[in-house]
Amino acid sequence: MTRTLRLPSALVLAAGFGFAQPVLHLKTREFSPDSSEAVAAIEPPVPFLPRHMVLQFNGPPTPATMAMLNARGAAVLQAIPENGLLVTVNRRVILEGLGVRYAGAFRDADKISPLISSHGLQAWNGYLLVEFFPDVDVNDARALVLRLGIQLIENPDLAAGQLLIHIEDTARPLFPVELLAAQDETAYIFPAAPELVAGTPSRAYSMPITTGGETAQYVATNGDGWDGPGLNAATVSYVFSHITTQLPANSVESEIERAMAQWAKVVAVTWTPGTNPTAPKTVNILFATYAHGDGYPFDGPGGALAHTFYPAPPNPDPIAGDMHFDDSESWHIGSNTDVFSVALHELGHALGLGHSDDPNDVMYPYYKMSTTLAAGDQAAILTMYASAAASPTIPAPAPAPEPTTPAAPTSGGKDTTAPTLTITSPGGSTISSASASLTFSGTASDNVSVTSVTWFTNTGSSGTAAGTTAWSASIPLLTGSNQVTIRAFDAAGNMAWRSVVVSRY
Repeated sequence: MTRTLRLPSALVLAAGFGFAQPVLHLKTREFSPDSSEAVAAIEPPVPFLPRHMVLQFNGPPTPATMAMLNARGAAVLQAIPENGLLVTVNRRVILEGLGVRYAGAFRDADKISPLISSHGLQAWNGYLLVEFFPDVDVNDARALVLRLGIQLIENPDLAAGQLLIHIEDTARPLFPVELLAAQDETAYIFPAAPELVAGTPSRAYSMPITTGGETAQYVATNGDGWDGPGLNAATVSYVFSHITTQLPANSVESEIERAMAQWAKVVAVTWTPGTNPTAPKTVNILFATYAHGDGYPFDGPGGALAHTFYPAPPNPDPIAGDMHFDDSESWHIGSNTDVFSVALHELGHALGLGHSDDPNDVMYPYYKMSTTLAAGDQAAILTMYASAAASPTIPAPAPAPEPTTPAAPTSGGKDTTAPTLTITSPGGSTISSASASLTFSGTASDNVSVTSVTWFTNTGSSGTAAGTTAWSASIPLLTGSNQVTIRAFDAAGNMAWRSVVVSRY
């Protein structure tokens, strides 16, 4: 039996298929809806009035599934663990054939940080941050806050989609907060850091990234971490692919390894130097500017400091856990934009943590100088991994490099410029095909030379393309979703990659 859901403002509805469902994880609660009826379609309570919805799937939603949702009229906005997507609908949307097992609206209480619900407004002097859903225009958000009679405090350093508000009467119940949470445009409300209230210049951290896009403040953790389900130990490799030339390379690497050691003091995660940045369970660490091959270009000086991809799952290797620093920023050690402080925060994402609501935590979404993890950071990471032994696990020193053929020098000495890679055929990042194999072709270039172009798929196939500057490869496909990753290498080991998702029917 199937049915169409017309969703009132605070109703949570489920669709099940007779087997255990994964749990949806929000900061306010974890829940696993149980129903024997599959949702065939959804529609907002008021036609043509946009409504934000949560969809949960049988497994991780693929890029092909997201493309089909968009084509059917559900605009995909963000990923939500487990196997969930945030979408906007303004008309009836057919869900049949997409593997949707749950559809529902956020409860009002899901939008209020537990730190506000448990401690009240007085603990934060009435100063709060409001995050709006990513498709809400900031001017519309401002107008909404003012219309509700809530004081709005302008701050130019806030992250996109966030506003700073003040509720003067902190002794009152949470009615103003609850009223704001009841608005469909509101995503989450959490405490504001004193620095933001004082107007101290601040930098917002980027949200951690999944294949479904950037996540949101209401997400505490995503996936099981590198150790799998339960609380276990994990060994994670790391590779320094490209270090900024603003500082001595060994000093930058040492600061990042020092940040790794802070996490290893709390949980049983062993960081091991690796040699292959695309190997499984390997965090690839690099400094880059603007577009750098991952689909999330940096924005130049003064914007994003860094961004990090969650572990696998939800992200596939080789991108899982990778940390990218914006080399357009002015990097320092022990002051200003501090390598250690940023690395300490980004490593939390690389282990599976989202942003904290507590301004005291390293994982709070605004930069500050840090020397160690806060109690909240430690409590959060202990929900994912086994506790560390009494002695801290320190990253081992990097092994001596094996002799290699020296790369042709550039004006700066060592060649650190990655190749440029383009896939010309097939066109698009998400396609469908009935064929058992598909020919990929494209071009690659480098400041010195491209030495090889290779490919691999998420189904276990791999090989080397014919040619380099102009390359092609016939790649086998299995029925279902195939993620094909193409990589171009130069003689110095610099690498660029592109990926395409092929749905074979």
